[in-house]
Amino acid sequence: MRLLAIFFFVFSVFLGIDAQERTAKNVEIKIDTFSVVSGYLQKLQKLVEKRDSVGPIISYPAPNAYYYQILSAPTLYSSPLHQMMIGADSTYTDKQLQTLYYINSMLARLYAKNPELVQQTEESVRNQGQFRDDINEKINVKEKLSEKVGEANLSPTLDGNIQVITRRPNFWKFNGNTSLQFSQSHFSENWHKGGEDNFTGNYYLTLKANYNNLRKIEWNNTLELQVGAQTAPSDSKRSFRPTVNKLRYTTNFGYKAYKTLYYSCQVIMETQVLPNYFSNTDNLHSKFFSPMDMSVGPGMKYNFQWGKKKRFTGDLNVAPLAYHLKYVGRVELATYHGVDAGKHAKHTFGPTATLNTTYKICNQISWYSRVLWQSNYHYTKIDWYNEINFVVTKLISAKLILNPIIDDSAPRFRNAKGQYIMFNENLSIGLNYNF
Repeated sequence: MRLLAIFFFVFSVFLGIDAQERTAKNVEIKIDTFSVVSGYLQKLQKLVEKRDSVGPIISYPAPNAYYYQILSAPTLYSSPLHQMMIGADSTYTDKQLQTLYYINSMLARLYAKNPELVQQTEESVRNQGQFRDDINEKINVKEKLSEKVGEANLSPTLDGNIQVITRRPNFWKFNGNTSLQFSQSHFSENWHKGGEDNFTGNYYLTLKANYNNLRKIEWNNTLELQVGAQTAPSDSKRSFRPTVNKLRYTTNFGYKAYKTLYYSCQVIMETQVLPNYFSNTDNLHSKFFSPMDMSVGPGMKYNFQWGKKKRFTGDLNVAPLAYHLKYVGRVELATYHGVDAGKHAKHTFGPTATLNTTYKICNQISWYSRVLWQSNYHYTKIDWYNEINFVVTKLISAKLILNPIIDDSAPRFRNAKGQYIMFNENLSIGLNYNF
């Protein structure tokens, strides 16, 4: 501490500090924090400016060891003392010497104004970095651990007859969904827009059996059943009228061509389940296998997953030339469904495209969409089915179905302007179960 007092006295005289303010006894040191910090930041800013003027800025500058003296713990270095003693100035042409000058100036200012902050010297810092000689000696191991281990039998002991069974992985995945939805409408007697009270119940069942060997082959099978009925007070012949009435089976076999692109062959079969009659008559309009639509076509299938969490998934299947069959079991119903009178079937060829997408908006809301486009260059059918599910609880959910259809295959649709555009909307709530 005596050496520190001597240095403090020399710097006080050199920097013009009034020596009468500091006496040998009862010295009261006043630290102006603002001036110290301000001066430190000014000097640091000058260093930054000098550093930037050295040359072009590079992405990864090399570390400068000179800044260690001002960024580490306050230490009494000899270079600031030497610089102040010889009266050096900043008129250096070399950029590194200018940097050293400003660093030493800041350290000298610190020694003069706040000596109590300096807790170590340059010599003590150097001593901390010396290596110990006693740990450089090589360790000689005279005993080997392998010699300490006795003889041991590493062969496992087997009891009885052991049969090795090899099980192939199961590449099949089975899942499904079933729901029972209800809705009810009531109209007062003076309701000016008309309408009649009705109660609607719909049942939905979806079964999936998908095969994927994670190499080349992918085979997806889907069976969909949608049946529903509503009360029909205005129909004198029957009390219920079918609303949704569909049974569809879709199978798609794919062989990988590149990543998520597959050579595919898709088969779609669709018919009705419940018989449907014209209102207030016993004239049948459609029934099971009257009609039945089937489409078979080779093509290409593309699977996709979009989004960070892969919430939007789907597949697109395109068959440029597919075989279309429309079959009617009851001959008298042929003309209602685009089949020539007196015939059971109609065979055509044309392109087919199917787009299936699933968008999981959140944990409670999901949107499933299916677009089916078929054509034989004479008629066009576009079936866009949208199903939005709102999960209330694990077993209770609400379902919104939007299903626009464009179908001009029947003569009565083609002859009437705009009659081939159909739309179905249904909002219901009920039970839902995934398995």
